[in-house]
Amino acid sequence: MLGTTPGIQPIATPQPMTPLQSMTPLQPMTPVQPPKPWKIKFPAIISGILSFLQFGITFVIIGCEVGSVLIDMVTATIYVGFWASLFFIFAWISQATTSCCCRNRGCATYTLIMQVISLFFAACVIGFDSYYIIYPTTCFFSSSICNGLGTTRGLFYTYSNFYNIKIPLIKGQLAAGAVMFVLCLISIGIYIITTIRVYRAAKRPIVYPQTTPYSVPPYSMPPLPTGPDGMVIAPPALNVRPPKPGSPLYHRPMIILDNGEGRTNDLVCPTCSTMMNVSVRKKPPQ
Repeated sequence: MLGTTPGIQPIATPQPMTPLQSMTPLQPMTPVQPPKPWKIKFPAIISGILSFLQFGITFVIIGCEVGSVLIDMVTATIYVGFWASLFFIFAWISQATTSCCCRNRGCATYTLIMQVISLFFAACVIGFDSYYIIYPTTCFFSSSICNGLGTTRGLFYTYSNFYNIKIPLIKGQLAAGAVMFVLCLISIGIYIITTIRVYRAAKRPIVYPQTTPYSVPPYSMPPLPTGPDGMVIAPPALNVRPPKPGSPLYHRPMIILDNGEGRTNDLVCPTCSTMMNVSVRKKPPQ
């Protein structure tokens, strides 16, 4: 067996170090974007009510046109309720989208364009229906079609149905077209008013509240009580800690006050613990 050579230390075997768990990097904070002025100023509730009303009026116009065509499909009709309602549908869908899902100025501008187009077609409904009420026998088709009899003119065509049902349906469609015209005007007015409010809010100067300079109130010390000798009267002061031998610090001893002319102080030397008596007397005026 080989002996261990004196003076030589054994070499320590290095141990594998366990890698530290990597910390999850902090995600940068995403700044919160302030709400846009258009979203704040735009009356979403009023716009939503407006879109619901346009939805109902659109189907009233379509229903009146369907009833009118079933009675007479050639006289006093040009199917205005069908092709005009296509634009009314786009108008109320865009109005509803602006109220809930896309509340920015771009969507509102698209809604404005659709409302202007719908305004024109609402005027077409009013114009044609008014003309048919005044001239109920108007026919825009060929003479052979206009002079047809029986089921060639309508599924439920009769003379009484024409004047008792078709003409009232045309009047109802006229009223619905007038309401749609007013609703389109209101939608256009909402856009104009919101634009003015946003413009004024952008041009309005920011007024900061005026602050008054802070002034420190004057401080006056309260008068100190004095005795007959003119000396300040104070309560006894006690040491906060006992004197430590050999310490260079001065430990204030107890102060004894009396009511006479003199004031005695007992001082203790921190090194030799010698008691010293010091008397302080008031100096007479010269």
